[in-house]
Amino acid sequence: MEDIKLWELDGTQAKPLEPKKQLELESLLEDILVKNPDLLIKDLKLVGRQTSTEGGPLDLLGIDPEDGNLVVFELKRGRLSRDAVAQIIDYASALNLMGLDDLAEHIAERSGERDIEKIENFQERYGDELESLKQLRLVLVGLGADPTTERMVRFLAQNSGLDISLLTFHAFDHNGKTILAKQVAVDAAGEPDRGSTNRRRTRVELERDFEEKIERFGTRDLVDDARHMFSENWPESTVRIEARGRSIHLGRGRDSRRATRIDTFREHTISIAFFSETKALCLDEFRELVRDIEYRIEPRSYRGPADAWKNPETDIHFHLNRQEWELHRERLTTLVQAVYAAWQNQDEDTEAELLS
Repeated sequence: MEDIKLWELDGTQAKPLEPKKQLELESLLEDILVKNPDLLIKDLKLVGRQTSTEGGPLDLLGIDPEDGNLVVFELKRGRLSRDAVAQIIDYASALNLMGLDDLAEHIAERSGERDIEKIENFQERYGDELESLKQLRLVLVGLGADPTTERMVRFLAQNSGLDISLLTFHAFDHNGKTILAKQVAVDAAGEPDRGSTNRRRTRVELERDFEEKIERFGTRDLVDDARHMFSENWPESTVRIEARGRSIHLGRGRDSRRATRIDTFREHTISIAFFSETKALCLDEFRELVRDIEYRIEPRSYRGPADAWKNPETDIHFHLNRQEWELHRERLTTLVQAVYAAWQNQDEDTEAELLS
């Protein structure tokens, strides 16, 4: 990476500005960025500073206003080296292992420190973006970077599917003031895509892609029927768009949970997924109601048996064409009603425990 140089123009005369001593900027860099997060990403909302993870404390954590993605920043007071690349991947992998609710709680509990605003109601405040939190952006920030680091980051941005960028800052003295210059050395959004299928997509793009998909597979009526079944029987629910279709959350705001998802993957067929936490609300009744309906199992992990009823970390997927939908609609409706009743009872039990 070439050094940044600045000049002051006086007519046609160009006078170079003197680079500021690196040590003076090193001690201030993190504080400057916390006070001025727009220097990193326009309208960035910082939600964490020195946030603990299994990989260690990460420097800054923010939410991208454009797509709701969580952004992990690794800051180096000096020049970035290859160690910083390994470090930011370590932090990101630790966050990625966390469930959405755990991740939201983890962030909320550790906010309110070191000039970061306290977030009392993270899930309610960012409810529409919760699904986007796991689509992590990684940004390395330093006072320059060695050629090896820049080469590694560019390779990852072009080939790995990681959304990773590299920013450097440079300071100059000018009439007793400090001039700060930012250089975007590697920008994931601007790097050529060489086979990655993990490009960031905004909610608008996800909605557009889903609409195109249901038109292509001829499943609009089926998707609408399934959505109506849930909205009619789950009055306290919200619909959110994600990469694999429309997810439906039980409850609203901070106490909502992702319960099911409607998607389509082939002509005239929809998929309705009930997530493991939803299944667990009324396991015995669930098992009885789906006995005559063909379903598939998708494990959350490969721990435990590949059995929907013995392994709690399994989701249930129903693949239904129009004929199958009409055949099983009544039983599925009963299942949806049973889940909602169990969810309400669970909330009432929890409230009673808190009051006792």
